Amino acid sequence: MVTSKPNPAQNVSKGEGASYVPNAIHLVRTAQQMQLQLSQMADQKASILMGATFVSFTIAVGQVSSGGISPALLILATFAFLAAVLAMMVVMPRVGTLPPELVDGSLMFFGAFSQIPQEDFVDKVKNRLVSDDLIYTTMIRDIHQNGAVLASRKYKFLGYAYRTFLTGLVLTFLAFFLQETSAFLG
Repeated sequence: MVTSKPNPAQNVSKGEGASYVPNAIHLVRTAQQMQLQLSQMADQKASILMGATFVSFTIAVGQVSSGGISPALLILATFAFLAAVLAMMVVMPRVGTLPPELVDGSLMFFGAFSQIPQEDFVDKVKNRLVSDDLIYTTMIRDIHQNGAVLASRKYKFLGYAYRTFLTGLVLTFLAFFLQETSAFLG
């Protein structure tokens, strides 16, 4: 006889008075911590890439200003500059005003709660602390919104920056190789 294990998800009711398995908070907290770590990793990678591109750009510009302009150096300087700009987009904060409907849904995000008076913020948060379901909903929305920023902004621009820098390095090598080959043969 085959017995099936109970599915904990079936025990969760939706809405007011929802009950959750004891480890639910661990899942939510772990997800929040992972989002934070991924955001920090994206910022660190962007900072490393900015350093590498600034060094490459400075060397290329230094060579050009000393009279040695070559297509390879021009390519390196151009792609290093473009990659640095894209890497800056990863770490540059977006500042703006959220639409009112997003402010209530994003109470844990400073960009949202800083747009409402302190007493309104305190009241809104207290209203969410009355049940586990509202607390979990707030935390899960925060996870989703952080993930959306990671996917739509940080990692997208980080990928563009790395691909741009890599393309520039490859094109610089090819231009240098062609330049040296033609000088050797010519």
